[in-house]
Formats: sequence, structure tokens, C-alpha cells
Amino acid sequence: MTQETARRKALKTLGATAIVSQVGLSKPAQAQVKLRYANASNAGYLANIIMTEFWEEVKKRSNGEIVCETFWGTLGAEQTLLNGVALGTLDGYHGAYTGMREFDIFYMPNVFRDYEHASRVINGPLRSKLQAAIEQKYKCHLLGLGRAGTFGLQTKDKLNSWGDVRSKKIRGGQIEGIIEGIKAIGANAVPMAFNEVYTALQQGVVDGQVNLNTLMITMKYFEVVKYWYRNDFGLGFDKVVISQRTWNRFKPEHRKMMQDLFDELEARKWYPVLGERSAADFKRWEEVNGAGSVVMLDQTEQRKLTEPVAERLVNDIFGSGSWKTIQDTK
Repeated sequence: MTQETARRKALKTLGATAIVSQVGLSKPAQAQVKLRYANASNAGYLANIIMTEFWEEVKKRSNGEIVCETFWGTLGAEQTLLNGVALGTLDGYHGAYTGMREFDIFYMPNVFRDYEHASRVINGPLRSKLQAAIEQKYKCHLLGLGRAGTFGLQTKDKLNSWGDVRSKKIRGGQIEGIIEGIKAIGANAVPMAFNEVYTALQQGVVDGQVNLNTLMITMKYFEVVKYWYRNDFGLGFDKVVISQRTWNRFKPEHRKMMQDLFDELEARKWYPVLGERSAADFKRWEEVNGAGSVVMLDQTEQRKLTEPVAERLVNDIFGSGSWKTIQDTK
């Protein structure tokens, strides 16, 4: 072998070694999971503020492996969005709508003692049933339920007792738990879409309504109905779901991170804000409609009227003995 040939062979070997070395030192690019996630309300809605923070933190904690584009109030109504998750046009959604008895029963008065009890039940004995039901219908994973606020009763004329509501026409959302709750107190339940309520109250088509308490001031219902009752008339929840096909793409450690993060934000930033707002809203209502326009009726009497109906529906939906399981959850 000549000196020149040896030199060329050595350079070729060195070059190959350098290439192998570079390949060994470089890290393969991480596969990125990109999501499209939506809600029907605008960006100012509390749940959307929280979920914006959630997805920003998920991107940070996953080192950019999970990236989410959010759509607030731009892609249609809740039913359209949830169907989009099932069909594959969206990866996730949160909202009140599911069209499922398993979730609609939560709007029935006195299923739960309060929101704390509801959280323990939903994340305890009912969690597996809720996950199985929503996965079967919409092919999605239930990340959790955001406590979205209590429902309340408002009437044009003052009620001094629950007996005064008998035969009055009370509007309710087209949700089984709400309609059955109105019937249980002896009123005539009038199912009605949300966008029809203000005019119906204004024109006397209905004598009152059951609606989300957080909407009373922002929707200016104080202009068309005078009395607001502090008694909880069911609990509202935003169901937070991610399509199962997308959830399956996440690494196990990322799934745990996302679950822990959601639970933390819901308990620390989502739920507590509602309590802070309610006191201010009641005060504002009385400033407009006068002292005594915010009323508290007998809680014991309300429970007597609604609890038997709630028990029957819970056992019918979740199986015999489910009511006892819920009530025994501490």
C-alpha cells in the first residue's frame, strides 16, 4: 500500500467515524401531539380562562410535545362540538351538554349535599360508570367535571313558601334533572331553549325560571323577573373530555400529568371563584330590585319535595342501591 493510499483510507475511516459520532450524539425529534379543543362560549368565560391556562401549562410540562389550539365561541353550539369530538373533527371539548342521563341527573336538586360532596362522589364511586358511559357514546376520555355553578329559581311574584309555586309556569333547560326538579316542587315545567328565556319572562309566557345563577346579572334577568331564591336548585358542571384516540397517543406520564393538573386547577382556580362571585351578584340584584328581592325558602321542605324523585332517578340511571352509595359517600 502506497503512502498516499494509506492516507486516503485513514481519512475515509475518520470521516465515517465522525458521521457515526454525530448521529449518536444527536437526539431524534420528539413526535408532537397537536390538538384542536373548543367550547361554545367566548374567551371571557371562566372555564375557558382556566382551560387556556391548562393547555399552556401542559405544553410547558411536556416540553412542547403536546400543543393545543383552542377555539372559544367560534365553532358552534355545544352539541355540535361534542359530536365533533366523536367524529374526529375535534380532539376535545368542555361544556354542559352531553345529552346523557348519567350527567343530566346532576342538575336535579338534592342529588348531592353540596359541591364538595358532588366532587367526592363523581371522582369516587361514580367515576368508572361515567367514564364508561361517555366513552361508549362519544368515544372520549373524561378528564373531569368542572364545577360551573349552582342553578337557582327566579320568579316574577314573591314566593313565601314552596307551596306558592304550585301551578306556576316555570321555565327549565331541556335537561331531565332540571325538568324533574321543577315538577317535584309542584310547578308546571316549561322546557325552553336558553335564547328564548328573556322574552318569555318579559311577555309573561312563564312565571319564572330555573337557570344558572352565574348568568343572572350578566344576562340582565333582573329586568324581567324580580325575586331570586338562594336555595340551590341543582348543580352545574362542565364536562371536560378528550377523544379516546387522542388520549391514547399521550405517554402514560403525560396522561398522569394532565389529570393531576386538571384536578389542581379545578379545585384551586375554577370552583372557588364561583363562591366569590355569588355574594356580589346577590348584592347587585338587591340594589336593582330592592331589599327583600333575594329570598331563602325552607331547605327542609325543598328536600322533602325533591329527594324522593332524585332517589328514584339515580337508582334508575345508575342501578339499584346507587342512591345509598351516593348518600353514604363522605
